[in-house]
Amino acid sequence: MMATTLAQAFADAARAMVSDHDVAGTVTALLADCAGLTSAEALGVLIRSDDSGELDLLAATSHQVAELELYQRQRDIGPGPDTIRTGAQLVAGSPRDLVDRWGDVGEAIVAAGFSGVHSSPLRWQDHTFGALNAFQRAPEHLDENALLVAQAFADLATIVIVNSTDLSRDGLDDRIKVALESRVVIEQAKGVLADRHDVDMATAYGLLARLAEREGSTLTSTATAIVRTASRHP
Repeated sequence: MMATTLAQAFADAARAMVSDHDVAGTVTALLADCAGLTSAEALGVLIRSDDSGELDLLAATSHQVAELELYQRQRDIGPGPDTIRTGAQLVAGSPRDLVDRWGDVGEAIVAAGFSGVHSSPLRWQDHTFGALNAFQRAPEHLDENALLVAQAFADLATIVIVNSTDLSRDGLDDRIKVALESRVVIEQAKGVLADRHDVDMATAYGLLARLAEREGSTLTSTATAIVRTASRHP
């Protein structure tokens, strides 16, 4: 269930972190809370691994945003890559601003129905390894408080991934790999459900999320079970 207050969102994330939590699933739930508590219509998180230097998608609140994040990954252009490079928050408040800054990527964001985006860095000590991108349908001015809330969610997502004050840079990269492996399984399960029920990927994601909630399981555990069953019974 979506948190109704910032305090509840933080409490839910903290409760997940003191258990054997599913990183991709916890961050996805955190993004849903952030969307409910800000003007963002949808959100996604991109992270960059030190080993490969490549961007990858960790979580998104919709299949549409997942595709936009993956397009940024492909081009290494957009609000996410820029925020990771600079380590600073970024705001693009109009369709023209989006296109002027990022060309084809900006056009794809506008074509998806979004008029603005703000991006907040995921930072561990002095290292920026990811970005939380919040997409808006209606352009509006973001005051200082809204940007503080967005950065607070980005910081909380960082803590969910890191979950240790003495984690080394190598240890952080290991956590990132585990999180991305979880995301791959989730995408595979969406494909299985889309084929099984003859639905699109966005609908398949909703089916997966509801199944996990009904079973009282994590998103990754449910996805893993679906993929294993499909591999045994094509």
